[in-house]
Amino acid sequence: MTSLLLLCVAGVPPVHAQDAKPAQDGGIVVTGKGPEPIGKARRYLRQVLESDSGQLARFIDPVCPLVLGLPERFRAPIDERFRIVAAASSVRFAKGKCRPNLMIVFADNADALIETMRKRRNAAFANLDEGALRDAFKAGPIHAWRLVVTRDDMGNMSAGDEDPDSPVVFESETQTVAINSVIVMDKRAAQGKSVRQIADYAVMRTLAGARPPDKGSIAAASILSLFDPAVVPPPVEITDMDLGLLTGLYRLRDPYAQGGDQAYRISRAMGTGRPR
Repeated sequence: MTSLLLLCVAGVPPVHAQDAKPAQDGGIVVTGKGPEPIGKARRYLRQVLESDSGQLARFIDPVCPLVLGLPERFRAPIDERFRIVAAASSVRFAKGKCRPNLMIVFADNADALIETMRKRRNAAFANLDEGALRDAFKAGPIHAWRLVVTRDDMGNMSAGDEDPDSPVVFESETQTVAINSVIVMDKRAAQGKSVRQIADYAVMRTLAGARPPDKGSIAAASILSLFDPAVVPPPVEITDMDLGLLTGLYRLRDPYAQGGDQAYRISRAMGTGRPR
C-alpha cells in the first residue's frame, strides 16, 4: 500500500510555516471546561459516529502513522502533534521501526489520486466493506476510510468483504477492530490551515472513524467542522468534545458491547468525567 501511495502523491499544500514548530511543552492547548452535558454529548455522537449497528471500532494493535506528500519540515510536526493528541487519549503507538497502518496523505488532486489507486487495484482498498469503499471513492477534497474487521481474543478475524454464507468460526467473544486507516487530503483543502488543525482533524477521522454529518453542521464545537463553510471562524484545534469521544472510545471497559451501548457509555463518561 505504501509504495503505490508514494508513487501517486504529488504536490505540497501551503500549510502555515509558522505553525510547523511543535509546542514547547509538547502539550495539548485545549481549555478545559469540565464535563459536557450528557444530552449534548449524545447528540454530538449521533452526528459524527455510526453506532446504530455493530460495535464502535478502535485500534487494538499499536498504531504506526505515516505522513506522505509533504516536505520534512511539515511531516515531522504533523506526526508529532498527531501522536501527542492520540497518546493523551490512551492510543498506543508502535515503538521503533514499524510497518505503517495509518496514513495521512496529501495530494495535488485527491480525487485523481484515488482514481489512479482504484484503477491499479491498490492494496489500500483490499477487504473493505461497502461502506468503507463508499467513503474511499466518494468525490471530494477529503477521502477517509478504515479497514475494520471482527476479531476474537485468539486472533481469528473476518473482514467486510467475506462471503456471508461461509462465516468465520470464532473461539471467543468478538470485537470490532480497526486494522488500518487512510486519509487523503487535497492540497486545496489544506490551503491556509495550520499544522495543528490538520493533525487534529486527521486524529478524529483515522483513529475514531468520526466524520462530519452529510447534511447540516455539528451541533457542538468540533475540529470535524474544519472544512464546513458554515462554521466561521473554523475551529483552531481539537475540542473538549472531540477529546471526550476519542478518550472514551479508547478507554472503553467493555469492548464487546453493541455500538449503541458503547456510545451511551462514552456520552456518560463525557458527562461525568469518569471512564465507563
